[in-house]
Amino acid sequence: MRRLRAGEWLAAAGGVALVVSLGNDWYGSRSAVSTFTVIDVLLALLAVLAMTLAVLQAAQDSPAKPVGAGVLVVTFGLVGVLLVLYRMIDEPNADAGSLSWGAYLGLASTLAITVGGWLSIANEHVPGLPPDREPELRPSPRIADRAQP
Repeated sequence: MRRLRAGEWLAAAGGVALVVSLGNDWYGSRSAVSTFTVIDVLLALLAVLAMTLAVLQAAQDSPAKPVGAGVLVVTFGLVGVLLVLYRMIDEPNADAGSLSWGAYLGLASTLAITVGGWLSIANEHVPGLPPDREPELRPSPRIADRAQP
């Protein structure tokens, strides 16, 4: 847990908040799960991906998997923001009612996931890992041939 940076914490919290928002009211008394057909599944997968970013950062010593997950979180997070905005502007049913707080929580959580993924990629320092050894600097062979003893 000490390896987690602000970006991973933000993405994981956004993932949990997105799962909570999907089960709560988005339109009057209708939840996102009962209203949407495909978008709710895509948003749930985005939430799992955001939480996976934090798990990978905490468990991996090499940066390859967390950076790859961060790139995916940012990319799919932007898609998630667009999907939520689309469903906030274009309600699925005319009788669905007005927007409820779950829709706003869904928008805030997808934004948090996207920003958290971006911060995760931007920050290269990982607390809890020892610094890498300094590389040994040697003169190039061409310079070594002309060097004075």
